[in-house]
Amino acid sequence: MTDGMGMVTRQDDRATVRFERHLDAAIGDVWAALTTPAGLGSWLAPATVDLTEGGEIDIDFGEEGLAGGPITALDAPTLLEYQWRFPGEPDSVLRFALTPDDERTILVLDHRLLPADQAMGYGAGWHAHLDHLEARLAGREPGVWADRFRELVPHYL
Repeated sequence: MTDGMGMVTRQDDRATVRFERHLDAAIGDVWAALTTPAGLGSWLAPATVDLTEGGEIDIDFGEEGLAGGPITALDAPTLLEYQWRFPGEPDSVLRFALTPDDERTILVLDHRLLPADQAMGYGAGWHAHLDHLEARLAGREPGVWADRFRELVPHYL
């Protein structure tokens, strides 16, 4: 598993969390992990997907609530952007950009317009989720998400 540290930038009461990961998987496999219910369910949470511009992606985090929203940009298999609506928080925007790199894929995750006071949690959370994605794409069983999250929180303070 890579270190994969993300970067958090804050401006006033909003923040952006950004990650760049070099994944040992073909772009089509990474795209499927980001855009299909089975793919999202393997590393993030159960999801429903209407993969059309204006279609919805809804991710069910159980008791935490339902996240996601309408797709605002779509260019398969390199770009996916959608509104991120999460209970009790203002809307934000989640963007995945993929670039093929021989047999590998460079994934850039930008989650912007986050409440600044939530940036730490989103930084550690996306980091742990991307670790799970990396493990699943490599055919490995990921560790316990909550344990990894707790380990990462101090790095995003």
